[in-house]
Amino acid sequence: MGEREVRTQLEGELRWVQASGTGTWSTASGAATALMGYVQAGLSTNKVQNFNTMTDRGVPKHHKRADAPAPEVTFTVLFGITANYPPQITASGMSVPAIHLELKMRQDEFVTASGLYYRWIGCVPLSRQFGEAEAGNTLAFSYRALAIDEYAGTGYIA
Repeated sequence: MGEREVRTQLEGELRWVQASGTGTWSTASGAATALMGYVQAGLSTNKVQNFNTMTDRGVPKHHKRADAPAPEVTFTVLFGITANYPPQITASGMSVPAIHLELKMRQDEFVTASGLYYRWIGCVPLSRQFGEAEAGNTLAFSYRALAIDEYAGTGYIA
């Protein structure tokens, strides 16, 4: 079995940048940023919206948005001794450690496009789990975000 490198997988490049306390994709001047790693198969995220159906005499007429729970993302990268994992330090203007995450998925078939991007905004850490595996040790992360910027054609930090 050939050896696998921590930083040479093609599933997608996952980067982070220290967040700022605005609730949007904002960072402080000179914010810390790094490549976390290349995600392994199994990245999972959710974006849920709940709607109430309004009726008129029992007949559906329209919908009203009731709420939108905070999205979460879980992913795994190959473990390596690097300084690229986000530190558990308080974000600028916030009372919690928070980062923004950006996943860049390469599109080699399109010469003019650099990739597809997916961003999670204002993420707080939920868990970090180390795992030993035959094909390479792993580090699994779970974050809760304030919002998701889906299906973008350009990146901010990648």
